[in-house]
Amino acid sequence: MKSYGIAMGGKIYSLRVAKRMTQEQLAQELCISPAAVSKWERNQAVPSIEMLWALADFFDCTIDELVGRKEALLERVGIYDTEKLNCVTVADELLKCAEIARQEGLLAMEERMSIHYQGSSRFLPFAVGFVIQNFMKQMEPQLSGKLLENYAAVLPEKERAAGKMIAAVIPAIASGEGPQILWEMIASYIGMEYREMVKPLEGERHERKKAKEEILEKLKNKEPYSAATVLLEPLAEMDDFSIQVILRNIDNLTLAAAMYGASGRVVIRFFNNIADRLLYYVNEDLETWQGTEEEILAAQRTVLELGACTAGDEEKE
Repeated sequence: MKSYGIAMGGKIYSLRVAKRMTQEQLAQELCISPAAVSKWERNQAVPSIEMLWALADFFDCTIDELVGRKEALLERVGIYDTEKLNCVTVADELLKCAEIARQEGLLAMEERMSIHYQGSSRFLPFAVGFVIQNFMKQMEPQLSGKLLENYAAVLPEKERAAGKMIAAVIPAIASGEGPQILWEMIASYIGMEYREMVKPLEGERHERKKAKEEILEKLKNKEPYSAATVLLEPLAEMDDFSIQVILRNIDNLTLAAAMYGASGRVVIRFFNNIADRLLYYVNEDLETWQGTEEEILAAQRTVLELGACTAGDEEKE
């Protein structure tokens, strides 16, 4: 069962693990079979109303919190607003498009987008195909851009800012604009406070890669905050795509708190799936985060809930 986008099984699992209980021990407390607890946690069965009350009392939470009705992910926003962070992620993808177009041609860029694209924007592959197809019909890229603006204007609100940037930049790539101009165009859509994230310096990619390697090296032997804050250890075995889904659905402060309590093995898995240009900022959040063990555990439970939701979607597929 999923309520409001959160898997209830993940919530029950994380609360049980936080109490360092086995499924058998929880079942004994509730006077039910361990198999019933197992089915709840795997989202194969739903607790009855009576059991929801019993679970809420036992874990000292409300039923609303247990079923995910309180949308903590939407109530807590990190240092950087998520819409701008989405734009930064798409900016990286636009720059990769420009590099492919420059080195291999526009058709190679279209092929990569239509066949191999696994990024965060559903609008980007559409925009690339739209502009290239119109270009083949001898439509000017500027006109294609105007039409793309109309498509971008009716995207869902959370995708709109990135959509407007895509609508401007893809026609510019098709027109053959140079890297410096493309950098500046992208930066103008992200805003002054984010401009450093897309600063157009030739040596920056190498420097970011070097900085990432240094950050990961420093964190690889990180110890958990305490014996209790090891809830995320199983996620070290999770595939990259599932981790990326979690990262796209979690705010910076929650991520920093969760990673603050985790082992280096877990932190490395998550940080390896963060764009190089964002990693510095996320690591800075981790280094400056201050909070309690209780806050760490709450953040780790949120990550586990998202992980359970992702695993549930994969099983359905």
